[in-house]
Amino acid sequence: MSYSIITRLHLLASALLLFSTCTLSPPQTQAETGKLHQVGLVWLKNSGSKAERQKIIEAVHSFGCSIPEVKQVRVGRSDGIGGPFSDTSYDLCFILSFEDEAARQRYNAHPVHQAAARKVFLPLSKKLLFYRFVSE
Repeated sequence: MSYSIITRLHLLASALLLFSTCTLSPPQTQAETGKLHQVGLVWLKNSGSKAERQKIIEAVHSFGCSIPEVKQVRVGRSDGIGGPFSDTSYDLCFILSFEDEAARQRYNAHPVHQAAARKVFLPLSKKLLFYRFVSE
């Protein structure tokens, strides 16, 4: 079968995108009991800046790629659907999962996390808010 140059480029781009992803694990439907999860909310100084939002997203993904204590990473922006019990004012939200508090403390001290905090999160964020919970 003969493929056009556009089809070949599309296939190559798709393959590169697939292999550039750090984790290729199947989706989980239920977290294991006793695991620690940290939810982070980020309000950017330049809200709406796609470039700054992308820097935060890349930093969060780097945690999952480079820090062994981070077991799962999720990051994204608000869906914009507000309501009396829904805050959509943040620019990004992320969830990191750990085995326990000791693992989270090691993540906090890890050089990749420290560099991201110093070079990305603190300079770009006007507000950061974190919540932690243990799955049951």
